[in-house]
Amino acid sequence: MIRHLLVAALFFSALFGIGGCSGEVTVDQKFVNLFVELRIVENTYGKDSPTARLLRHETLKAAGYTSEEFLAKTDEILNDERQWVPFQKAVNARIDSLLQQPAPSPEKEEERKGKAPTPPIKKKPPLMPAHKGGVP
Repeated sequence: MIRHLLVAALFFSALFGIGGCSGEVTVDQKFVNLFVELRIVENTYGKDSPTARLLRHETLKAAGYTSEEFLAKTDEILNDERQWVPFQKAVNARIDSLLQQPAPSPEKEEERKGKAPTPPIKKKPPLMPAHKGGVP
């Protein structure tokens, strides 16, 4: 009896060891970049404009996806909470990285310190005739 329990315990430990239940889901960064780029196109040009349609097609083609493949992979991620949460975190990180201002380079910072601040540009009013029709 003990022998059977020992064999069963070894079997289950091997089963869990091979299955790898680490719980970590890796995110396809290429797909995240594609997803964000398509959303940028959609927000910039609208959903139904011809320009948006062309840019979406070109973007998908450059990434190696068809519309159907992209939608199928998106649905797969949407329907699996284990994939969805890490995917959304990666999308948010990508958007945040695009919104960050680049840090000024040390050379430009030194140049800026040595120069006087530039005065604001004064806009001249347009020259208008003194009377209607341009006749004085």
